[in-house]
Amino acid sequence: MTPTLIVTRPDPQGAAFAAAVQRAWGGDLHVILSPLLQILSVPVAHDLSDLSGVIFTSFNGVAQAERLRLRTDIPAFCVGDRTAEAARDLGFETITGPGDAAQLTALIMSKRPIGHLAHIRGRHARGNIAPTLARAGIPCRDIIAYDQQVLPLTAQAQTALAGQNPVVVPLFSPRTGAIFAQSRPFEAPLHVVAISGAVLPPGLPAQTTQVAATPDGSAMIAATLACLRALKQPQG
Repeated sequence: MTPTLIVTRPDPQGAAFAAAVQRAWGGDLHVILSPLLQILSVPVAHDLSDLSGVIFTSFNGVAQAERLRLRTDIPAFCVGDRTAEAARDLGFETITGPGDAAQLTALIMSKRPIGHLAHIRGRHARGNIAPTLARAGIPCRDIIAYDQQVLPLTAQAQTALAGQNPVVVPLFSPRTGAIFAQSRPFEAPLHVVAISGAVLPPGLPAQTTQVAATPDGSAMIAATLACLRALKQPQG
């Protein structure tokens, strides 16, 4: 049976992730794009002209840079490679972290940047980066630049999850994991790939779960492909 891949990540990252998996897979694969969050910009009243550095923990934060008229001649501390690549494309000098908010915070603390920083983030975020840095004597404030509004599973995704064919669902955040879990019950054989152990919601009725080797997009592609390959193996 041809497996179904349901991608719950918001666009445009969701579509890009699905395309990357399809290119690497090279065979029959039924892909359903069903983002569980919609990214919406929100007004920001803060004056950001005094910043000496910015912190990006997602592509969505980088996407707000032009709207917020952020200077690009300042360092951008980025959570991982994909976020850093997006920031570099806008002209930022980037310093890339190892893939999650806690380790990025530790990296910033080790460098002890001078001046005022801002974490450009969504309304829902994990890690408490700005308060942690401020307590360590590094001035930093939260700038909530976008909201992540909940979307239901598409009708196509619901049909697949009610069927008999195996379904692979990559999960990229604890919030999307929780939203997906609330969409139960599922009848289809479910196989979940998580960007970290913290993303897996308790009680999710998955036949298999797999956690990416590192919390980044490349490792998620590799883990998703490994899951798909396992499903294609003859069952003995």
